[in-house]
Amino acid sequence: MGVVWLVLIIVGGVGLVQAAVWIPLFRRWRKRSATFMADLRQEMVTTGERFVIEPESAVYRGGTGPYSAVKGNGTIMLTDRRLLFRKMTGGLVEVPVGSITGTRETKGFLGSRVGGATHFVVGTSAPAEIGFFVTDRPAWTSAVASVRTH
Repeated sequence: MGVVWLVLIIVGGVGLVQAAVWIPLFRRWRKRSATFMADLRQEMVTTGERFVIEPESAVYRGGTGPYSAVKGNGTIMLTDRRLLFRKMTGGLVEVPVGSITGTRETKGFLGSRVGGATHFVVGTSAPAEIGFFVTDRPAWTSAVASVRTH
């Protein structure tokens, strides 16, 4: 019976340490994200920029050329002027609509496959590609095509 209590105390202690580390980090990330979105919305009001696809959760799967290879969770959005991805940890990927050359879907991207999920890949004139996991790939493909033609 003593071993069971020892294991429970160890597991409980590790859980408390994890909570002490992750809870403040998530709070900080949420606050910084809210500040970023407020600043972005203010900038958009000033410049007349508008959302084509409102901010939504997505996963950045890396990029080539000038774009970061570091993957991460975050928020993706498309305006009539740019594609933006803000990583939860604060990194920003910004692609002007005028430099987007097209989109494609693929199971593997940059040598990585994830459980059969399909990547949404944006090509740029850099030349470079940027991969994402988005919820509705057809909607993103259509929206990017629509802003490229205007």
